[in-house]
Amino acid sequence: MPWPEFRSGHWTVKYRKPDGKIKRLTFDEKGEHFADEEAAYNAGLYQEELIRRGKWVDPDAPKITFAEWAPTWYSGQDLEPSTMAKIRSVIEGHLLPRWGTRELVSIAAEEMAPWERDIVRAGYAPRTARDARSQLITILNDAVPLHLAFNPALRRRGKGRKGLKRVARHQAKARIWASPLQVILVAERAAILAGNPDVFLMLVTKAFTGLRWSEVLALTPDSLLRRERQLDIQWKLYELSGFYWGIPKDGSIRQLDIPAWLWALLEEQAERARPCSCSKRSEDLPHVDGIEHVEWCVSSGKRRLLFLTPEGAHYQRGNFGTRIMRPAADGMYPGKSGARARPPRPVTVQVGGGTWGEEDIPFPGQPLQPPWPYAAVPREMDWEEWPEPPEEFVIPRQRGQWFYDADDLRTRQIASWAPVMFGLTPHGLRYSLQTWMDDGGIKKALKVDRMGHEDLSMSGLYGQITDQMVTDLLTLLTGLWDSGVAERFKIHPRSPVPILDAAMAPWREGNVEMISVSQIVPKHARGRLA
Repeated sequence: MPWPEFRSGHWTVKYRKPDGKIKRLTFDEKGEHFADEEAAYNAGLYQEELIRRGKWVDPDAPKITFAEWAPTWYSGQDLEPSTMAKIRSVIEGHLLPRWGTRELVSIAAEEMAPWERDIVRAGYAPRTARDARSQLITILNDAVPLHLAFNPALRRRGKGRKGLKRVARHQAKARIWASPLQVILVAERAAILAGNPDVFLMLVTKAFTGLRWSEVLALTPDSLLRRERQLDIQWKLYELSGFYWGIPKDGSIRQLDIPAWLWALLEEQAERARPCSCSKRSEDLPHVDGIEHVEWCVSSGKRRLLFLTPEGAHYQRGNFGTRIMRPAADGMYPGKSGARARPPRPVTVQVGGGTWGEEDIPFPGQPLQPPWPYAAVPREMDWEEWPEPPEEFVIPRQRGQWFYDADDLRTRQIASWAPVMFGLTPHGLRYSLQTWMDDGGIKKALKVDRMGHEDLSMSGLYGQITDQMVTDLLTLLTGLWDSGVAERFKIHPRSPVPILDAAMAPWREGNVEMISVSQIVPKHARGRLA
């Protein structure tokens, strides 16, 4: 309970600080003397209320700038190296330039929205601006109540345009996913572009198991639990100026039941597993915070991996997305910006008069390298979006590209790939599996476990996975695969990818009836995915 006193001709008030010591308050929030005893008493009550709510700031504490607080906060974090690197990038790239010299108590809530808009105006994506503010919120939260009475960066509810929020929610829900046929087509194209048939199995495995990219890269022969016919997901292989081994995201260690057809393919792949070509991480590379908790990938022969490049390296997410996944899904190589800017280019392929023996090159064709330019702007784009003015198309004749004359074009059939699923990413294959399971009526407990998530609701805490649930899932995945292969067979009976070509052999031989997914999905599935 505060107690006011009349001293030296003015009213003051005393109250106890959190440490039990007495603190005297002489002035109000405007820096003026209290008008009377009641005003002094109410000011004391307000300070005690702030103490009870954990929002009291000691006015005698030294003022601290954001540049002084951020390193203190950062050094107290114990996160994975990849997360620490992302946080450090945001702090150094967006937070310190704007708030570094400011005292924490001087940062106002009214400055947050203009700051976010300034980031977008500087050419960054709106997502980058939101992430920067979210990081600022996290950092300032830990400054309360030691240095701040409240967090000025917090987003206030009920503020902002309702329409934009609805659009953002809609975009978050509109994830790009693929049907089983589209997965097979994209994986086939990716294997051809990479010059590695293993890429087909890698993407099919990712789609039908829901593994994350880092978890697929970390698969070894030991990941196959042969007695249980399960995949043991114990590790991830993450890229960060090299590759390091770690536990899966959020500790999502799990064992996944695998359908028989995929299990047979993975067992064959395990026989071909080999060690990677990683060397010791160079000491010239910048220091990464948190590396004392991880094991950098070094070729020692101890670990053999299922999916590597032909040279024995790990597939890099960015390079794989630009050079393989984007052309396979979109039917075009993405454009480049900057000093070496160039517009998107189609994936031009040779489909006849091939060099693979005496037979023509089978569907979907062999990509020509380097890529040809567009003869016309694709339907997905507009002239106004094109980075350079359109020119009359001329068959490429520069060094390093095949020479074609009129007679040659009659014998060599040239085509370009159409989009399979524009914008599909490797992560989109996880969305695909989730969608298939939702459509197939798979129970929530098994879906959550399959995706490596955690359900903390009451149903999640009490619900368990039964053998019948697993049987339903394996039946669904087998039916989706068979249906996808059957649809691919209708397009063309052969494939240059050995795994897919072998999978279509029963259809070529007439030993399998055409099926639709609606005949084999469990219970009330509606068969829309075939």
